[in-house]
Amino acid sequence: MSNWEHSKNDGWTEINYDFGLKDDEAVKLSALLNEACHVFYGHAEGVWVSSDKDAYATSVLNFITKHPELESRLLRSKDRMIKMLTYRALELR
Repeated sequence: MSNWEHSKNDGWTEINYDFGLKDDEAVKLSALLNEACHVFYGHAEGVWVSSDKDAYATSVLNFITKHPELESRLLRSKDRMIKMLTYRALELR
């Protein structure tokens, strides 16, 4: 995928996110983002406690640190939760 845009995750559907990572890392990032979407949309009704948001953002930051190209790719997502996590990860760095 060259535009790196993904549909909104409803929190219940597993999405295989393609942000240009290979094999195991792509699977791990997809699992992280699917879990975060599930917690955000399925349990918190769109309102997070700061510790939840920061825990997921820190995990996203680990991916961004290892793969700097992810920063812009994650921000192109159509899902506001992924953008929100990415912006928070950038604040934490």
